Amino acid sequence: MAAIGLAAPAQARLVTKNLPVVMIDPGHGGMDPGTIAADGLFEKTITLATGHLLYRALSRTGRYRVEMTRSTDVYVTLEGRVAGATAAKADLFLSLHCDHLPEADLRGASIFTLSSTASDRLAAGVAADENSADRFAGPHFSGVSPQVAGILASLETRATRVGSATLAQDIQRSFTGVVPLLPDPHRSANFAVLRDPSTPSALMEMGCLSNPLDERLLRSPSHQQLVADRLTTSIDAYFANYSGGRGLRMAG
Repeated sequence: MAAIGLAAPAQARLVTKNLPVVMIDPGHGGMDPGTIAADGLFEKTITLATGHLLYRALSRTGRYRVEMTRSTDVYVTLEGRVAGATAAKADLFLSLHCDHLPEADLRGASIFTLSSTASDRLAAGVAADENSADRFAGPHFSGVSPQVAGILASLETRATRVGSATLAQDIQRSFTGVVPLLPDPHRSANFAVLRDPSTPSALMEMGCLSNPLDERLLRSPSHQQLVADRLTTSIDAYFANYSGGRGLRMAG
């Protein structure tokens, strides 16, 4: 009987180890507030709160090992976020953010994937804003390392590109008619935080803090839960239908 008692936890650890790893990246944090709404609401607060809700929603499925690049209000460099996903051998990487656009009437969520050139001017502007986050670390940490910057060529691997695009499409499909979306919500640009060549990844702008209607939604715990639930549905669809060439490893 003792042997059986010891085997069960070991078996549970093995099952957990074999689950797909989803890395949640709540954008900004610590000395980097991200976008600041007109009434002083910080983007970093929304991304962390939604990140925790998504962590719990994914964990409840029992299908994934879920990790976070930050779980408290701390600053993490863009390179550190990429390195964390690589170290965890993440099967999927999702970065959570909120937009600030020049036109206050623009609203809705959008999903970005990596490309060496931006799909349009809006995407280029969003990438420039998000890539500037490392200015808070000072010049020593500015940007990403030459090793990380040099992997863009490797990102041409079909599995990673197709996996990222598939995730973005699954998110768009899950949000349509439920959560407001920008026109042409799937866009692409050269985001530093998406530069892990081995991991399908996307950056989610959950809405626009520059728009009063979106800001009201983004600060709402019920809306944050809705976003987390829709993202969980998207990730379930991704692993049910496409696994980036790694093989389906969902439990149950």
